Amino acid sequence: MVAPILIRPCAPNQLPALVELLDQEFIFSKGRNLSVARRFPTALGSENCPNILLACRGEQIAGAIVIRRFDWVTAARTWRGAMLGLVYTRPEERGQGVASDLLRTAESTLRADGTAFAVLWTAQPEFYRRLGWTGSDCGVFGTCTSADGVAAACVPAEAATIEALRLRSGSAHLLRSPTSYRTLPLPAEHLELLASPDRESYAIVGVQANRAYVYEIGGAPAGYAALWRDISAAPRTVFVNERHGSTAQQWLASRPDISWRDQRLAMWLPLADPDCARHFSDWYVPFLDRI
Repeated sequence: MVAPILIRPCAPNQLPALVELLDQEFIFSKGRNLSVARRFPTALGSENCPNILLACRGEQIAGAIVIRRFDWVTAARTWRGAMLGLVYTRPEERGQGVASDLLRTAESTLRADGTAFAVLWTAQPEFYRRLGWTGSDCGVFGTCTSADGVAAACVPAEAATIEALRLRSGSAHLLRSPTSYRTLPLPAEHLELLASPDRESYAIVGVQANRAYVYEIGGAPAGYAALWRDISAAPRTVFVNERHGSTAQQWLASRPDISWRDQRLAMWLPLADPDCARHFSDWYVPFLDRI
């Protein structure tokens, strides 16, 4: 007799086995390195186990979904949100509704405890639309090829310095801890935190071989030119992730060498507070905060 699938929170002693499965699915099978546990220390830390749901058939993990709860701070109020990611189903269990059951369980759990909304990012939006999620993304993706250039002597930045500059803007944001600045989004291999020479602006950049991924530029616009000179000084392809119309994106859009396209990855689900749905088209979660 085949054991039924039961969904329950991840126990700390199950976390290593889950990380091994996620590494095989999202890292090693794609020729990447660095474990998801190192890339997402907040979401996959043992303290977040109560927010990781496992679908288990007996003692075997059949599927999983990782939830990261957060506070979304806007000028008007603070909303309680949750992001979902690293949705996984063991290959032999696929096609049996495991992922759908995990998503529904996550939704009911979050709705019951008063979470206002959930968000995730996916290249398969139709699957989530069938489950009630709505696509809305104000992000844009820029691409350019840099050549040899002269660096502007930007300096490594401390997480605390970036956080202070980030919060000055007053725009909607997640609260971050020092651990947040150890996040390494795929497919980058290491993270660079840069400050302009006057330390009044900053950039967060992921690097992979001859590619650079600009996750965030902020602070005083006067420092953007120096940051961009350093980012594009080496010959490589530079990818930019930004919110459409942000101060940084407007500055970058004035450069003729960057081509832009709209992002269509964000999916939203109103939960305990349906009123938040009217804001989804304006909200943008930076890459460093995502799972």
